[in-house]
Amino acid sequence: MKLADVAGMTDMAAPKQVEDDQQFREPGPDLSRAQLKLLRGGAGIYFFFIWYGRLQEQIFKYKSPSGAKFTSVWFLQFLDALANVAVGALGRCLEGSTPLPQAFLLCCGFGQVLSKYSTSASLSVGLSFSVATMAKSAKMVPVMIGSLLLGSITFSSTQICQAAAIVLGTGIVSFAEGRNKKSGESTKLGLFFIMSSLFCDGIVSGLQQRLKDRCKAEKTKVRSYDLMFWTNLYMAVASLLFAVARSEMREGARFCLQNPLLARKILKFALCGALGQACIFYTIANFDSVVCSALTSTRKLLSVMISVLEGEGLPYFGWVGVVIASVGITGEIGSDRHGTKQPLRKLPPSGPSIS
Repeated sequence: MKLADVAGMTDMAAPKQVEDDQQFREPGPDLSRAQLKLLRGGAGIYFFFIWYGRLQEQIFKYKSPSGAKFTSVWFLQFLDALANVAVGALGRCLEGSTPLPQAFLLCCGFGQVLSKYSTSASLSVGLSFSVATMAKSAKMVPVMIGSLLLGSITFSSTQICQAAAIVLGTGIVSFAEGRNKKSGESTKLGLFFIMSSLFCDGIVSGLQQRLKDRCKAEKTKVRSYDLMFWTNLYMAVASLLFAVARSEMREGARFCLQNPLLARKILKFALCGALGQACIFYTIANFDSVVCSALTSTRKLLSVMISVLEGEGLPYFGWVGVVIASVGITGEIGSDRHGTKQPLRKLPPSGPSIS
């Protein structure tokens, strides 16, 4: 609330003209501050998440001098979650914290780490980054799954068509790449992993909605960095357990020591993911969900274009799929802008993904 507004409320005898003059003089500086905040948040989302995606793609394409590839996916998930825990802890120190239902956070963390593992696993078996990104952009699909299993939210025909366009476009691109590279088995396995990731996203979405509803009923404020810290802490614990059980901690550390170039990429990857998530929280805190959706949606399209142009390219048939999926992705902006059931500030995601 502005100082002029406070003064007007505490001194009812003040002339209304003075208040009006204050309102006409102040929009200039306020607009500049808002633009600066938007520039900070948008630049951070674009920079960190575009590099996050590029580094993830480079990690799984990397080959050592002996021809070996990095396959310690759980080791990577542990480092990724650990970086988010560190940033979340710093955010809690600056923003404050409130107690949250740990059972929900534990389930969210477990589901989220399975989702992120499945995404990374899809890339490790040969699914292209562009296909994985477009598939993960079908956010209505996991939300619909989660609502079907854990809630009762209904969806408009526009939202259903949006999800269908992304799924159809992704399928076309995947088919085109499969014919181009003759790697059908890897593509099928990669699609299985990415569908598993979407399924886990749906479960997490339903759990987060239940968490939000319970906190609202208990009049408990859900703070962004609380959610980021606790969810990623449980993700780190789960990743560590899986990595130890599969002997990936030792194997991943050994591979990084033998390949310092890859080790630097992994550290940058984890750092970009955590800082990018902080930028999303910053944007949600200062603007409504439409602005954040517009930034993340256009960022997805840029990530897909960069990946395709830096790679081996696509046949014309594949570009048709990119266009169809792009229509669905950009539809997120219109769906958030015109949807009456969307709150102005959504419960922020628990961790970044390549989507």
